[in-house]
Parts: sequence; C-alpha cells; structure tokens
Amino acid sequence: MDVAGLEAFIQIAEFGSFRRAAEAMRLSQTALSHRIRKLEEDVGVTLFQRTTRSLSLTRAGQEFFPEARDALMRLSHLYENLRREGRQAREKVSVGCLGSLGEHFLPGVLREFRQRYPLVSVTVFDEPAAALRERVASGEAQFALTILGAQLWTQKSRALFEEDFVAAVPADHPLADREALTWADLVGYPLARVATTTSHGFMLSESLGTFGEKLDWAYEVQRVNMAVCFVANGIAVTVLPRLAIPPGPELRILPISAPSIRRTVGIIARDGEPLPRPAQHLQRMLLHAIAHHPKGAAGGMDAQLSWRDDATTSGSSSRSSR
Repeated sequence: MDVAGLEAFIQIAEFGSFRRAAEAMRLSQTALSHRIRKLEEDVGVTLFQRTTRSLSLTRAGQEFFPEARDALMRLSHLYENLRREGRQAREKVSVGCLGSLGEHFLPGVLREFRQRYPLVSVTVFDEPAAALRERVASGEAQFALTILGAQLWTQKSRALFEEDFVAAVPADHPLADREALTWADLVGYPLARVATTTSHGFMLSESLGTFGEKLDWAYEVQRVNMAVCFVANGIAVTVLPRLAIPPGPELRILPISAPSIRRTVGIIARDGEPLPRPAQHLQRMLLHAIAHHPKGAAGGMDAQLSWRDDATTSGSSSRSSR
C-alpha cells in the first residue's frame, strides 16, 4: 500500500490545492505531483481533474476520499498506540525471580542497573516456580530466574547452575556436630518441609519416594523462610536448596546424601520475542552476577550457556542412587 501517496491524495483533496498541500507537507509541488501520479498509476484510475485554473476530484476520487481518509486515520492511531507501547516497554522492566535466588542476586544487580537506567522502573515477581512460568507465558514478566523443569512449549530456557539441597539443623541439635548427613540420620527428628505443591516440596517428595514415610514431617509451610525460622528457633530440621538458607549462629548447614538432591537453576523467557534493550541489559548483569557469585557458580554449571528451546528441560533435578 502506497501510504505516502494516500497521504498526498488526502492533503490535496482537503486543501483543494497542490500548492497549499505541498506547503503543509513541506514538499515541493514537483515531489507532490510525483506521489499522486504514482498513486494513480498503482490504482489504475484518475483521482483529480486538473486544469490551469481549477482542481477537483473525479467521481472515483470522490468515492475514494472518505474511505482513504478513515483508513489513514486508523493506521495513524494504530501506529501511535504501538509507539506508545514501545516507549512504555523501554521505560519498564518486569522480571520474575524465586525469592531464595532474588535475595542473593538481585540487590547488587538492581543497584547497578538503577545507576545506568535511572528512569526505568523494575517490577519483580518473587513467586513460586509455577507462578513464574505463567507470568512469563502471559508476558507480565519479560524473563524469570527460576528452577528449570516443565517449561511451556512457548518458552525457551537457559541453564545457569546446579544447586544442592542441604540440611539446616539448630546449632544445639544432636546432629549439629556432624560433617555431613544422610536422610536416614533424620529419622526420629521433627522436620519442617515446604508444601509438596511447591517445586521444592515436589522434588523432595519425588526423590525420597516411600522412604519419606519414615520421616517425621511435623511441620509443613508455604515459604522457605518460615522453614528456616523454625530451625533458627530450635523446633525442627529442614532440607532446602543451599541459597535458600541464610547463614546465622543459631543454625548449622550440612550436606545431605543418600539420596543427594539437586535443582537446576536457569532463566526462562518467551520464545521468539526479543527483550527490550533495558531488559536485555538487566539480564546480562544478572548472568554476570551469577557467574561470579561464590555460592551460585562454584561447582555449578557454566553461566554463559546459550539459549536452548525446551518444552521439557531434562535434568531439572539429579539424584544419586538411594
């Protein structure tokens, strides 16, 4: 469609003059005449009757004018709406992040990001993995740092590192002096677990199988910080990903095996949709922070792996034989 020709046609029809239309469009009359001639050649009809003294629309031009004007107006509105959405996308970044990961990586990254983009606001969805998948799928979150698992087919994933589940015991607990634990060591002690409807709880339940029935799950909570609170107050032991447990004198963190349980942490985003520039920069800064984090990258996976399309990411948790 010859948009430039349509605009020229409408301006001439409204002004009733090539000269006045050319002035309004800041074009020479020669350039304007060229646009009209090209438009008439494209549509195959004459739109204006021209004499040395008058200018008028032909019958075809009269029928075409209101439709062309309305169409160009609608196109202009669509274009402006798209531009406005583009500006808003450039001025706002939305990211999803598991709370246990965000506490370690986001504060420093966001501080630096704010220095580079002081006018860009950031929305952080600190929610469970399932909710983050939905946020990314709907476009509410441009990307998310989360546990990789069953991504939606419209999403791509990027594995960053693997993280062990570890035991957290009260500092005065009978097991606190051990260097390492097995799951069998926890039999008989009250445990706090995150609900099995969460990714953490599901991974523990799936990994332990029937052995989990031998354990005293005295408490079930919805958030990892509550499980850690129970340990700090001496009422339970818990098993969580290492980064989910803050250090403190009131608890000890011990490796646990038989079985060993790991989670794969990565970034998910919508497939086929490039991120706006600020979101790209925030993602790069986050990857850099993870690659250089003493706990996140040590012994884990390369934080510079390329994107891979993934309907279902295999290896979301790896387990030793029981």
